[in-house]
Amino acid sequence: MRAWLLSLFLLSLPALAVADAIDFGHDKTRARAEQAMQEVQRLSSDIQQLKQRVISLNKDLQTTEEALLFPTNSQFTVFVSQTGGAFFTLESVRLVINDRTVASHLYSARQREALQRGGVQKLFMTNLAEGKHQVTAFFTGIGPNGRATKRAAELTLEKGKASQFIELAIADNSARQEPVFSVRPW
Repeated sequence: MRAWLLSLFLLSLPALAVADAIDFGHDKTRARAEQAMQEVQRLSSDIQQLKQRVISLNKDLQTTEEALLFPTNSQFTVFVSQTGGAFFTLESVRLVINDRTVASHLYSARQREALQRGGVQKLFMTNLAEGKHQVTAFFTGIGPNGRATKRAAELTLEKGKASQFIELAIADNSARQEPVFSVRPW
């Protein structure tokens, strides 16, 4: 009986070797899968290049749009800055140009922290004709001893042909232990 099983086993060995040599389409499927994967990688690379190109074009478009909307000879920009912050916690700013409110902003805790760390906020940008203009800024917040405070600062300026930059500045006056507000050319 053992001999018969052994001969049966030996007869089946060549059949197993032949079965391994038969292609059931696995190699073709694997080749197609590898080819598809290479195509996906190529397409992914193309998409990434297109994304970079779109980002670059968008940046160029924004620069061109700003140059068209705000030419350098009439451009007027207002920034907000704060140094210190020991005597005033900024809550909001309202900007008035020539008796017309043109901008206002409510500050979050993160924005206040950024200003106190030396950040500068672009509050307003417009075209402004040459000539004399009145700029007034209203600052609202918490002053010394936790009291609600509203202060104004103003500047009369002569706008020329070049771009004009204005800074709404909040600073600490340590000698008087109170905040100082100013509107000044930058």
